[in-house]
Amino acid sequence: MDFQLSERQVELTTAGREIYERHLRPMLDGPSGPEKTRALRLAMAEHGLLGLNLPEKQGGLGLPLLDTLLVTQTMQHCHSSLGGIAHRSSTGAVGAIAEYGTEDQQERFVRPLCEGKIGISIGITEPEAGSAATAMKTRARIEGDEVVLNGRKQFVSAVNVNHYTLVYCRFGTTGKASDIGAVIVPHDAPGFSHSSGTVNMADELLFELYFDDCRVPLSNVLIDGGAFGKLISVYNAERLGSISRMVGSAEAAYDYALAYSKERKQFNRELSDFQGIQWMLAEMRVKLDAAKLLLYRAAANASANGLPNPTETSIAKVFVSQAAKQICDDAIQILGANGYTKEYPLVHRYAEVRGGSIYGGSLQIHKNMIASAILERPISQWKRD
Repeated sequence: MDFQLSERQVELTTAGREIYERHLRPMLDGPSGPEKTRALRLAMAEHGLLGLNLPEKQGGLGLPLLDTLLVTQTMQHCHSSLGGIAHRSSTGAVGAIAEYGTEDQQERFVRPLCEGKIGISIGITEPEAGSAATAMKTRARIEGDEVVLNGRKQFVSAVNVNHYTLVYCRFGTTGKASDIGAVIVPHDAPGFSHSSGTVNMADELLFELYFDDCRVPLSNVLIDGGAFGKLISVYNAERLGSISRMVGSAEAAYDYALAYSKERKQFNRELSDFQGIQWMLAEMRVKLDAAKLLLYRAAANASANGLPNPTETSIAKVFVSQAAKQICDDAIQILGANGYTKEYPLVHRYAEVRGGSIYGGSLQIHKNMIASAILERPISQWKRD
């Protein structure tokens, strides 16, 4: 058991930081918007920062999952926009297409995503299907060479900068999870529309998607039912991608607070001279190291096809979500009133990691899944008749 990063892994993270400083950081100046995101995506592709874990035959780099998460964590530490692009273009919805898509689908969607030409969102949550994801009502029916969708999704990220959404939907009418499959829906498909977006705590736009007899080519059906388990097995890699972003933001907050404590003076002494601050920094470092180790374990133990163990994923999710909040909160406390203002970066970092307790399955749902694994029996949350 080796707890040291390999020479290759150190080179990858170092290269990521250098690319940020030389090429990406200047692009982040000025107001943000869809065009800037698309330009950043192309620039990251040019420098080998997209499709990190995707197969080389599909245009990716073919890196192990752990290496992919290390690079994503590094880009998130540099800037949250870059972490988001790296995640969505490696461990995001595209993973399901790389794993289960036909050769034609991989060529049409995975390769151009690795080249930075397109982006793919994921649509799972609905108004009445949040934690109870299998309660989704969005339906798909096949008519000739088309699939027709009706329904609604919400809290979908990056729709305004992406070209497609991988939509989880029902192909059957039994009401069971076995009905669920997925369709790759173009954002210009007839019958597709989306809201103008709702802004979350981290100033990110989240969209509602509407499908009103939305017609999509049959060739865009990824899986036509009986696939919820398969889709979620790939989604665990996406969860780890999100967790790596939380680690990156927590580490950035810790580094900022540590540097600030050495520079800021009160009572003619540096803040770092006070034992109360020293203990806070020590506790933050302990939580940060533990968070990294749980994340890295889940990634390193991923099977040959890159799919992580569900229980190890849930354990990492629960711990990292809580630790990242505490680290960012303590960083704000160390900066005092400065930390509480948006002139400093910590407010935004806290807002980013706060969402980690909700998206990708709430902490409570993941604790239920951990309990089910350690008790070795199914634990249903559904109300019994």
